[in-house]
Amino acid sequence: MDQKILSELGDYLLAQRDEIISEWLRAVEQNPDISSFDHLKDKEELLDHLPELCQNLAELLRFPQSDQNRAEVSRAARVHGKYRWRQGYRLEEVIREASIVRRIISHNWLDAYARKVPKLDGGTRRAAENIIHQAVDDVISDSAEQFVEEQLKATSHLNSQLGDALADVRHEKAAANAANDAKDRFLAMLSHELRTPLNPILLWANAILEEEQTAPSLKEDIQMVRRNVELEASLIDDLLDVARITGGKLQLHLQLSDAAALFRDALAMVKAESVRKQLEIRVELSATNHRVIVDRARIQQVFWNVLKNAQKFTPEGGTISVRSFNEGKEKVSFEITDSGKGIEPDLLPKIFEMFQQGAGAPLRGLGLGLAISKAIIQSHGGKIYASSKGSGSGATFTIELKTAQDEAP
Repeated sequence: MDQKILSELGDYLLAQRDEIISEWLRAVEQNPDISSFDHLKDKEELLDHLPELCQNLAELLRFPQSDQNRAEVSRAARVHGKYRWRQGYRLEEVIREASIVRRIISHNWLDAYARKVPKLDGGTRRAAENIIHQAVDDVISDSAEQFVEEQLKATSHLNSQLGDALADVRHEKAAANAANDAKDRFLAMLSHELRTPLNPILLWANAILEEEQTAPSLKEDIQMVRRNVELEASLIDDLLDVARITGGKLQLHLQLSDAAALFRDALAMVKAESVRKQLEIRVELSATNHRVIVDRARIQQVFWNVLKNAQKFTPEGGTISVRSFNEGKEKVSFEITDSGKGIEPDLLPKIFEMFQQGAGAPLRGLGLGLAISKAIIQSHGGKIYASSKGSGSGATFTIELKTAQDEAP
């Protein structure tokens, strides 16, 4: 090994540094497996430690046994690995960049120098190749190791942040649950306290209306009072149902029942409003099996809610069509279609949410009826859904219930 030639090779590489760097830049930019540099602002960021690596290689060729020079290569490589992580590179790109450096120097420029200096052959050339390969191997291993360390630190930091965020979410969820429980208890208590005083008012109103000596003008006033008290009682009952549903305390008293009879009862309850608005009610309960195991009062409440909703949005002189049918042997469906104003597409997915009311709806009620109906039907293992082609095209509500196959519940 001729140390003088190795030193001269180091000087040669250092003198050709700009050409080596330009060749490396072209190779990196043309490599389809390296793309993370696309977002870098200038070539200085892309070059990073390459000029320093050329300097360190020259020093190693001059002093191959110098531990200080090897330590300098390692230090620069670690800085490079940390820098590439912050720049958003992938690990395989960091390794591939260094491999390109090795190919360019150990082949292209070492061959060029060998042609210029014939004495660079045999043991001297092998020594030069070993020095260059070892230096680049150190760059690859040290920069990759530092890159992975940065990655692990970032992951650990993110995991810590995620743990803190999850703890905050759990705390906020517990607080929200406590607030919801308190709200439900308050609603139940408030609804009960509001409902209690209404009962004697209704009793008094009914008693006065039954007395023959009550003047007709006074009866009209009392009937108005009774209607408003009944409306308020209905609103309070809805609040009580919401409290029961959200608290998981909705109780069902299941009985073998005739769903068609329950529907007709609900229809009779809304008859007065249909007459007042001169609505045409078309009924075709043609299902062959109406037998269901349900809570009669609750299912009748659902039918009443859906019919009242159809009445509310159907103009005077409009039409409400009702039909029942079986889907196989396991389901009976009731379809209520009105000729009303329809449901806007943006409201349709939210129609069964609490406090949702269509635009232009009469200012009566809290928008709870359909939400309560959905909860009741789902608690029976059934389905309720709505469809509409949009404004002015009416709406259809479908209620599905499981049919009873046995005589006993």
